[in-house]
This record gives sequence, C-alpha cells and structure tokens, in this order.
Amino acid sequence: MSIDDHISKHLLGHVVANELSYVYIRKGEKHKKAILFIHGFPDLANTWDDTIEILSEEYDCIAPFLTGYYPSQIPKDGNYSPKRVAEDMAVLMKKLGIKKYIVVGHDWGASVAYALANLYPKRVIKLVSVAIPHPRFIKPSLQLFYRARHFFALRSEKSSQFAKKNNYAYIDKLYQRWAPNWKDYKETSDQVKEVLAMPGRFEAVYGYYWTFNKNLKNKELNRLMGKKPTMPFLVFAGKTDGALVLKQFYKMKESMGTQVRLAVHETAGHFPHREAPDFFLRELKAFLAEAVSKGKT
Repeated sequence: MSIDDHISKHLLGHVVANELSYVYIRKGEKHKKAILFIHGFPDLANTWDDTIEILSEEYDCIAPFLTGYYPSQIPKDGNYSPKRVAEDMAVLMKKLGIKKYIVVGHDWGASVAYALANLYPKRVIKLVSVAIPHPRFIKPSLQLFYRARHFFALRSEKSSQFAKKNNYAYIDKLYQRWAPNWKDYKETSDQVKEVLAMPGRFEAVYGYYWTFNKNLKNKELNRLMGKKPTMPFLVFAGKTDGALVLKQFYKMKESMGTQVRLAVHETAGHFPHREAPDFFLRELKAFLAEAVSKGKT
C-alpha cells in the first residue's frame, strides 16, 4: 500500500506551527485526556496506528508527521534539532486547544519528547520514550560506536549519498539490523523509501542526523537534553535492538529509581510498539492508568 493510500484511511488535520505546516492523524474524543505520539526514523506517523486504534477509546490521540516528513512541510533552514521540533509540537498542541498532555516518542521522536518535557514541564504530564534512554545515560563506548555507526555514516549530506543506492536499500538494512526478529517490516520500509524518493524529502529525513552532527558542541542544546525530566516516565527497550546498548537503560533505571519505569521485551528490537504490540499496550496502559488513578492527568 502506498503512503498516500495509507494516509487516505485517516482523518487528517492540519496546523501551522512556527510557520511550518504540519499534518497529523487524530482519533478519539476531543474532551478526553490527550496523548501526543511522535514517530522516529525510519518511520512515519502511521507507525502508531495499532496503538491509537486501542487507546483512542479512552484518549484523544494525536500523531503528527514530523518536521520534513511527507506530508508535513520541509523547513527552509534545514534545522531539525530536538529543541526546534519540540517547540513546534508545543505550538501544534496549543493550537489544538490542548493545555496538558502525555507524550510518547520513538527514536528521534523520543529525543523530541525529552526536549518537550524539559521545555514545557507544566504541559507534559507523563513521558514515554520508546527505544531511547535518557540522553545523559548515553555514554560513549566501543559497543555504542559500533551499534550507532549510522550516526557516522549519515553525519553530513555528502556522507549520506550512499543511502540513495539500490532504491534506498540502506533502509532495509537498518530494519534488519535494528529489529532482527521483525519479519513484517517491509510495508513500513517501502513507505519510508517512497517518501525518501520525493523531492527534498531525503534531505529532510536525514537532516536530523546532519543537524545532530552540527550541534555536537552546542552547549545550550546539550544542557537542555541533559536535564532530567521532572515528571514520571516510562521507557521501552528491546533486548535485540541493534542500535543501542541495553545496559544504558538499566543504568538509567538504577540512577532515577521510582521516577522511571523500564519495560524490556525479550525478543523485540528497536520497534517494540510494532514488534510486540500486546506487550507495549499492556505496559503503556498500566502506566497511563496509574497516572489517572493518582489524579495527575
């Protein structure tokens, strides 16, 4: 199914945030508690379809196509820092009339979620990160350098050109390396490759890595990302994730104690919400129910 055919199944909304046009999926009653779902790479907003289908019975679910990802707008300045995207997400939610909300982010979306939580702690009432530990616990090591070698391969526009070869075959390699037990990734991969082939979208999607490389010594951004969120949060990890080092998640849990809940799946990789949906929904619903029972959402 093409990305346009997939998108056509949804009731889409449109918001202009900080002069950028964002398209979002929305499902659920608008008077209910809201959840902002932020996708990562290589993925699209419809990665949350199965999750939203279930949670929309109890929550107002919003899933935007991230900055630069079709059909949202490409920023002219090429800035894809977590801070910039988080600021856009905050404006998006404000324009939807939502003052407080839960944030669920995967991969780059998790980085945006951490930034959003630190920028707007009075708006973000619960935080959920999928496949990414808090940035202060991502420590350099030989194992991490190997698993996150895509950051070096994609560090600039010039270095990323190889990713266009053979109909963007690199995308399939990433799925296979990051989620070796996920056998049904092809439809998602094909949709991502379809987006990459659109004018300007390759530069947008990989622009997140280029911006990261440019900002390595950005003290203001590093301080923001290094701050610990003030709200309780849930973090998902998969034991077969080929992109990250699992012990960093355990270090985070050990350091942050009861503030963070860690949910680790035995066979899932980098996409636990897709690879182990029953596990993901069970843990997520339990976390959200706890928040409701304490009157914090």
